[in-house]
Amino acid sequence: MPRGKIRGKRPRSYNSGDKSGLYDVMEQYDQQANSEWTNFPGEVESSPAVNAAQIRNFTTNDGNYYINPGGSENTYQVYVNFSNAPSGKGYVLVGRGRNSSNWWGSAGVNQTTLVSGQLGSNTVATLPNSWINELTGGWATTKMLVNRTLYGDSWYFTGSSTADFSWSYFNSRPSSVSANHQRYPNQWKSGTLSQSGTGNYWTDTNTSGASGNDCNRSFTWTWSSHGGQQGWSHGSGCVPTGSYQAGSEAHAIDRVNIYMEC
Repeated sequence: MPRGKIRGKRPRSYNSGDKSGLYDVMEQYDQQANSEWTNFPGEVESSPAVNAAQIRNFTTNDGNYYINPGGSENTYQVYVNFSNAPSGKGYVLVGRGRNSSNWWGSAGVNQTTLVSGQLGSNTVATLPNSWINELTGGWATTKMLVNRTLYGDSWYFTGSSTADFSWSYFNSRPSSVSANHQRYPNQWKSGTLSQSGTGNYWTDTNTSGASGNDCNRSFTWTWSSHGGQQGWSHGSGCVPTGSYQAGSEAHAIDRVNIYMEC
């Protein structure tokens, strides 16, 4: 079953979801000979998509795709989740891992490992500020889903200030920009919304309506008691299996997968 888009033609058994279908042998021969086969955006590195929504016009299969959001940005292969995303959108993996001394570095690290086979990795990987800014259109329109994979919940952040995206926002207390935040008890924004708030304290959700210094709390700014480490930390006494703690301090760093909705 050849995949991709045929200019001006549709096959038998046409699938509108991924634009695929069945051609007979002679049709395939003629179309290949006349260079009528084309890959859909994101399928190959030479033809990247600009966002997940563009890929979704051709397929709704979760997987690794090539994206270049525009400007002078590089093309990266990244994992895209469609199964749990809103209609017409997808979740693009832009960061993952557990702890590092450069979680919020503007240049990012391990940028070739934001793919499906690395979703459980401890090693931090992030895409650059400028790449994410092109993808989302700026902080004010950013929609970020953070899956805390060890505790099994998720935070959903939407920017509410006019600014470019920057990982450095997450490493300041309080943040210099405003955001709305919502916590769900399960992954992928599922389950009944359990916490919400807005304002400048979104990098430390306990300060803006969260319930106590416990597993429900999440803060992101670097704390000296973490031994200089950075990451998505729980409240006091919450130590999910596989999390990281510096010495005896009681704020474990979870392993997260960070997605942009686009």
